[in-house]
Amino acid sequence: MTVEENHREFTRVKVAIHVELRMGGNVVIHGELDNVSFNGVLLRCDTTLPETTPCLVFLHLDGGQGGPTIEAQGVVTRTEPHMLAIQFTELIGTESTQHLQNLVLYNSGIQAHRVEAEFDSHVGLHAKS
Repeated sequence: MTVEENHREFTRVKVAIHVELRMGGNVVIHGELDNVSFNGVLLRCDTTLPETTPCLVFLHLDGGQGGPTIEAQGVVTRTEPHMLAIQFTELIGTESTQHLQNLVLYNSGIQAHRVEAEFDSHVGLHAKS
């Protein structure tokens, strides 16, 4: 798992975990995470959604076996062949915020100091209890 070089607000890290996107309470897309940052994800999937589509994002840290899950509200910002970019608009619950920080930090490798500085210098997303 490697850190992608970029000049973005938050560092992206490569990690492969199961993701669900839901709209209106229905699961509409199952996919695998390509990369994640503190403000969004790039999802590998065979389905597309129009840009600006709101959705609920569920990152299943244990492969969907009922364990820890990061939950966020998001919006589709970009579509590519077999890819959807989702920007988080709000993390749901303080546990989601903590799990996301840990996921990014754990997978950041030699960029860990950079990731920690990003967390320290940004108010970031607010957790919804």
